[in-house]
Amino acid sequence: MSAQAVAAAAAFLQARLGEPIGWEDAAAHVGYSAFHFSRMFARRTAMSPGRYLAVLRFHAAKRLLLAADDDVVDVCTAVGFASHATFTRRFAAVVGTPPARFRRLADALAERSTQPFAIGASTGPAVRVSLRLPERGLRRPWHVWLGWYPEPVPIGLPTAGVLVEGDDDVELPLCPGAPHLLGFAVDPTAEALAQLAPDAPLVSGWPRPLRAPAAVTLTFAAPPRPAVPLLSALPSLAP
Repeated sequence: MSAQAVAAAAAFLQARLGEPIGWEDAAAHVGYSAFHFSRMFARRTAMSPGRYLAVLRFHAAKRLLLAADDDVVDVCTAVGFASHATFTRRFAAVVGTPPARFRRLADALAERSTQPFAIGASTGPAVRVSLRLPERGLRRPWHVWLGWYPEPVPIGLPTAGVLVEGDDDVELPLCPGAPHLLGFAVDPTAEALAQLAPDAPLVSGWPRPLRAPAAVTLTFAAPPRPAVPLLSALPSLAP
């Protein structure tokens, strides 16, 4: 399946998030059998089309929660979920915090700027990470999140990580069980929507699992389309 077909399928799903459709409808839209479409879509995006559709819905929910004062149950319905309880449980799992608390993160950003922090703890050997950010696009000093994830996609609360300011090298202890190093950068002076639910984030990730000390360079750029939406929310502005 071509990259153009994957992009067309992703656009089809994006345009119908509030409708009772499944990923099989996207397969039919681009003219592939469900089996072949599922296998090739996962090869291109590192996730199944069903999970990709769910991720699109949760990203849309994040933006609705921050852009308006609609009740959570209305947001749930707007992005295609019939059960409020299921929506809340799954939102918390993939974003790292429940919908109501996610909305309060915006208030926290409005009241004070976020300071560097770390989550998780490790005393093991470290990976030395050099950060390469674009010369334009972010006002200095930018915030960069570096986290250890169980999968090669930035979904859910990472096992460990740091929020740093600027573009200096970072020493990051290895994290057993979560070997995928993923990062994203945001302008700390931007509005909450751009920091917590960006549509075009600057992202980077090491292409292979890291399980031994190393020196790596992460170059941050907008992801290719169709991109997996960024669901981790800086992660949840710890502490």
